[in-house]
Amino acid sequence: MRTYEELEQLFGDGEQAFLVTTFPFSEEAALLYCNDAASVFFGESREKITGRTLGELGEAWKKDKEIHHSVFDGDMCLCMIIDVADSRRRLEKEYQAYRKRMEEALEAANVASLAKTKFLSEMSHDIRTPMNAIMGMADIALNYAEDSGRVEDCLKKIQTASGHLLRLINEVLDMSRIESGKLVLVNEPFRLADLVHEIFIVIRPQAEKKNIGFHLELGDILHEELVGDRMRIQQIYINLLSNAIKYTQEGGAVWMNLCQRETAGKSSLFLEVRDNGIGMSEEFVEHIFDPFERERNTTFSGIEGTGLGMSITKKLVDMMQGHIVVESTKGEGSTFRVDFPLEVRERERTFEKSVLEGKRVLVLQGAVEKLTKLPEILGRLGMESDTAACGMEAIDLINEADIEGKDYFALLTGDRLEDVELSLLLPEIRARKGRDFPMLLLSESDWSEVEYLLQQAGITTFVPLPLFESRLAEALYGCTEAGKREQEQKEKKAERHFENSRVLLVEDNELNLEIAVEILGSTGAQIDTAGNGQEALDAFAAKPEFYYDLILMDIQMPVMDGLEATRRIRGLNRQDASRVHIVAMTANAFVEDRRLSVEAGMNAHITKPLDVEQVLECLDKWGRR
Repeated sequence: MRTYEELEQLFGDGEQAFLVTTFPFSEEAALLYCNDAASVFFGESREKITGRTLGELGEAWKKDKEIHHSVFDGDMCLCMIIDVADSRRRLEKEYQAYRKRMEEALEAANVASLAKTKFLSEMSHDIRTPMNAIMGMADIALNYAEDSGRVEDCLKKIQTASGHLLRLINEVLDMSRIESGKLVLVNEPFRLADLVHEIFIVIRPQAEKKNIGFHLELGDILHEELVGDRMRIQQIYINLLSNAIKYTQEGGAVWMNLCQRETAGKSSLFLEVRDNGIGMSEEFVEHIFDPFERERNTTFSGIEGTGLGMSITKKLVDMMQGHIVVESTKGEGSTFRVDFPLEVRERERTFEKSVLEGKRVLVLQGAVEKLTKLPEILGRLGMESDTAACGMEAIDLINEADIEGKDYFALLTGDRLEDVELSLLLPEIRARKGRDFPMLLLSESDWSEVEYLLQQAGITTFVPLPLFESRLAEALYGCTEAGKREQEQKEKKAERHFENSRVLLVEDNELNLEIAVEILGSTGAQIDTAGNGQEALDAFAAKPEFYYDLILMDIQMPVMDGLEATRRIRGLNRQDASRVHIVAMTANAFVEDRRLSVEAGMNAHITKPLDVEQVLECLDKWGRR
């Protein structure tokens, strides 16, 4: 027979009620052991119960109880007591909780349904607005076909309206993909400098159009080479910045602050977007990330949008295992903060650092505060520097260097000086240092607006702010003899003339075909066309081996689709079948669509509507002979 201590070890810690009695189980059976859960039923302590017979304990404790017993260790009975009333109460409680969840789910579904109904009603208006503009401007252009100025104005407005319509459609499709779980992030290497400057190029014109100050500040940037979904990161940042500009009055300001922190071998990107615009009510802030939500403001009308941008942003941040928070005060502005971790990759240098090491540059900081860290960056590149606070000091340093025989490799200058106009100072420096002396402008200005004037003054290279070490290093390298030779080779290679290239263009839509033929025809390439996958297969098979350099293949076509046509071309018994370059040219723009293209045997994937530069880059990469 087991000891009391052994029975306690077996049954003492459980929530289930257990008794151990002598064998056989009956009213005369003596109680050998009772755990805490069972003693509750008797209303007495375990010590008082143990040793008594079940008959002595009475009948009251058995009410609403189920008793299950079996032989235990041959000479004992193990009894398990189940409180039926307690089970009923638990089931009732679970049922009520389940019912409440169902009622809440039904209410949420009804709210979502109403929101979607409202959204579709509003989207009908939002889609019709650019569509009406496109159709109206097209009619005007046809009516004034001989007035080139009027036609050009109409085409520009059509371009703007169609761009807005495309953004609306993309947001709806993105939301659909996210909610169905079909949106997949693509982790690819990218450079932070490229990402930030592309965002700057998109956002600055929006701010300037509304006369809004746009201020971009960089904190500590530990790694420029990162791995992540660059397109989606850019989408998040542009959504936040565009919203800030959209809801800020003319003459206001928007601030973008970006920095990095090191966490567990990853680089966490921290972005803060702040504005002094109209702000949001407390009630709306609670729902800002809900789909289809748009706050109505009677004093700030004419704002277009789907009400999906912030919801998409939040879901993308969540997919990246990041965080996003918002603070807003009605009438004062809003602040969004977002962060997410990214993998760090080893920096890829496009040139040897030794090419720049030991070279001395003159830094003309002037009134540009963002150049204060420039000497530190130059030091990391192995370069030496002298800093001038104004134009006259720069002239003095050049004179001293000439006397001491310490020649400067280049001049780095900001775009604002307190003592002299830059356009007057630079020609004097150019006269002293010669026409081959590199003078680099570091500025937030739009280079296209100041290019002619400053190039006439002597500027040779433009480096955009905010300043990234990689961008500065490449600009300085481009001023060396090795850099100049490399650039000449790139420019020669980049000349887009494809007179000897043969392209098979496969497209079933006549309008799309006309557009693609026009784009490709301007390069001099020889173009054959096919209206479906079967025609493309027949055209390829009918030509000699290695006749075509590139096949641009639509995906959704009658008779035979592009994926099947590609598989059949790859399966032909001829040497060029596996080597001809095939590029998908389709409206199927998602990650899984790209995966299917690659699995079918395609080399790349470009999306419609066709972007001229994208098509030319594709031809440059795959269509040269």
